[in-house]
Amino acid sequence: MEFSHLENWIDQINSGNLEQVLGLYSQDALLFATFDEEPLNSPALIRGYFDSFLARDGAGVELDSASVCHSELGENRYSSTGLYTFFFNEGDQHVRQKARFTFIFKRQKTGSIIHHHSSVIPA
Repeated sequence: MEFSHLENWIDQINSGNLEQVLGLYSQDALLFATFDEEPLNSPALIRGYFDSFLARDGAGVELDSASVCHSELGENRYSSTGLYTFFFNEGDQHVRQKARFTFIFKRQKTGSIIHHHSSVIPA
């Protein structure tokens, strides 16, 4: 089985292309975002979150490939779990924030993310 949606998400975040990132989320996706306290359950809220994150200087994400686990959830869905690190510049400092994630994907080209949970790893 092919599990390429996660790598595509990483690539789109790192390209900084807001529309490409948003196109990966289904219209009814639920995002528990790393840097937001509230669940984001509409395209407008998800847009606002990524618009803000991608506007940060040097914003991106680095995947810890060794931590990634993919699990089949049925014929047309699978999950990807693991660790990644968000990074961006804040003033003169380069910020790196480790986080853990779970994605649930539909096996389709657009709107494939139906659930995304990302949380900061406590220090």
